[in-house]
Amino acid sequence: MDDSSAIESLVRLGLIILLVLANGFFVASEFALVAVRRSWVETQAAKGDRRARLLLPLLDHLDDYIAATQLGITIASLALGWLGEPALARLIAAALERVRAGLPEDLFARIGAPSTWLHPVAIHSIAIALAFATITFLHVVAGELAPKTLALERTPQVALWIARPMAIFYRVFFPFVRLLNRSGLGLVRLLRIPSSRTHGGMYAEEIQHLINVSREQGLLEAEEHQLISNVFTFTATTAREAMRPRADMVTVEADTPFEDLLRVFEETGYSRIPVYRGEPDNIIGVLHGKDLLRYLRHPERFRLEAILHRPLFVPDTAPLDEVLRQMRQQKSHLAIVVDEYGAIEGLLTLEDVLEELVGEIADEHDRDLDEERIRVRPDGAILLDGGVTVREVNRRLHLDVPESDEYTTMAGFIMARLGKLPLPGDRVVHNGVAFIVEKIEGRRLTQLRVESVARASEGASADHS
Repeated sequence: MDDSSAIESLVRLGLIILLVLANGFFVASEFALVAVRRSWVETQAAKGDRRARLLLPLLDHLDDYIAATQLGITIASLALGWLGEPALARLIAAALERVRAGLPEDLFARIGAPSTWLHPVAIHSIAIALAFATITFLHVVAGELAPKTLALERTPQVALWIARPMAIFYRVFFPFVRLLNRSGLGLVRLLRIPSSRTHGGMYAEEIQHLINVSREQGLLEAEEHQLISNVFTFTATTAREAMRPRADMVTVEADTPFEDLLRVFEETGYSRIPVYRGEPDNIIGVLHGKDLLRYLRHPERFRLEAILHRPLFVPDTAPLDEVLRQMRQQKSHLAIVVDEYGAIEGLLTLEDVLEELVGEIADEHDRDLDEERIRVRPDGAILLDGGVTVREVNRRLHLDVPESDEYTTMAGFIMARLGKLPLPGDRVVHNGVAFIVEKIEGRRLTQLRVESVARASEGASADHS
């Protein structure tokens, strides 16, 4: 082989390698642009990364740049088939010719092979087949699969690396890219397929799945997992589901004497109490315990209207994020929950709302109150106040009592299941747990006992015997 032939062969091989690499570059660019997180790019750009700042316009016009990568892939693939395959076939044919020239002329006759194998046409056909197989292998492996894998496993690095070359390629081929992109969008509209301008967005269900997977893999602590999960249920939770029911509300009459007001605050431990006039549904304001301190030396100067705060009323169907927004807007730590008729259903404190996000926020008063509402007896049975909410029971006892729009408390759950006013000894069984009515005051269910079904059955048998 003379020098000119060797140089020509190297040029052909170089052309093939260049086209395969070009195809791989555009494939990696496409996957990196689609997979990279915009939030990460914006963070890097804010830190001063010039490549990240260059990458942001590509993400702003993602449709155009995806069209540019497709144009690049198409050009490289066509050129590889048009120029690369014939060039490789000529190299293979030349190599086969040299091999044939070095073989004895009677070799094929001695082994019983057809003499046509030595014919130049046969060599050319074999060379084309080998070239096609080789080019296809290189195109698929080195030009498609490897770049795709690299882009998906090293998305941030690849996205930053391709930003400048892709920006240059886009400017050079801008008319063709714009024509292709507009043609594609026109075809989509012609087929009446609605288009979307969002790319790489994630649904809440997908994010929750990622959070659950991260927890299972140990990337998130239990508290972190619970906090993030609560964010997704927060906006779906209504005021009625999180409120303290009306039966548990502490309210005071507007003409209550100063000394009695002090005693109510002292006994309940609350810092804010709703005030009504005439009927309990007629809430006229909220009294702050700290505002009473200024009258301790001169209680005769006390005037309730002077220190009464305007009440915040929210509908029972309001989502908690809206309740929180109104609390912040009105600078109120307490909201009165009303139904569609304006009747009082309960109240929500800022603590109640935040507990839906971060879990229980217990102080000394809460612990005393919790001990009264949910108590564990020495024999292991659990006693519940009838007014405790279903959500609180599920959260604290890790049960799955069904929630419903028809009730919010455990007493409401029992009545809904029984279909009548409960009597002592009535019980409701749910998922292996028995809820047994312990005390009734008037028409109000005041205490429940919670036991496993097996234990409750044993107790019933013992009582019967």
